[in-house]
Amino acid sequence: MINKWSYIEEQHCSSTFILARQHPAWTAVNSICQSAGRGRFNRSWIGEEGGLWVSYNVPIDESLPLPWGQMPLLAGVALMRALAPYKIEGLRLRWPNDIMVGHDKLAGILVERPNASVVSIGIGVNISNDTVRLYGKMSNHPTRLSAHITPCPSVHEFRHLLAEAISSCYEEFSQGGMSALAGELEAAWDGERPIVAICDDARHCGFFAGVDENGSPKLRLADGRFKIVNGIEVNRLKELI
Repeated sequence: MINKWSYIEEQHCSSTFILARQHPAWTAVNSICQSAGRGRFNRSWIGEEGGLWVSYNVPIDESLPLPWGQMPLLAGVALMRALAPYKIEGLRLRWPNDIMVGHDKLAGILVERPNASVVSIGIGVNISNDTVRLYGKMSNHPTRLSAHITPCPSVHEFRHLLAEAISSCYEEFSQGGMSALAGELEAAWDGERPIVAICDDARHCGFFAGVDENGSPKLRLADGRFKIVNGIEVNRLKELI
């Protein structure tokens, strides 16, 4: 079942997260411009007109089969699902919260829990905004949806497509946990890549081989063994090629 969303749009805000905290589940709050968006570890996210800067509120409770910390993975699958019809070459998910086209960043995800009953899924997607101005301000070159598909959906069109994808992923997750999305999630990584997982007191090198049941990165080591690196301890996962 696809849940009915309520949509709220602002002209300008500091962060859609702040606005979303005032609203119940199944509310999507977006802003045409966002001045103080943030990513993981409070890294800044620049949100200019032409992109989708939105927070989707979904319900959460103790009856769900897995904890709310799985929501970033659910959101990643939903974004990939919403983008799948466009058949963008090189589209992939990068742990834990980036949508990439090759080595260029198309979208980012951040999840917070403003209260006991709601999770807010914050998503920023470069659609037709000026990404040239972002060069040098991000660790990866940015890209935008309009550079890869023609015609390109409008911000509002993609906001609705993504809402439907989040709803369907949420229903599947609620009924079967992350195992219900495991196939799509595995395909979204687009194969193994050499990486280094950078933690406060260690660096772990290997080939990224997916995630464990808690969403932590799984590395294939040179000797063929697998190592799980606690995702909470990973400050950055850097791709080596």
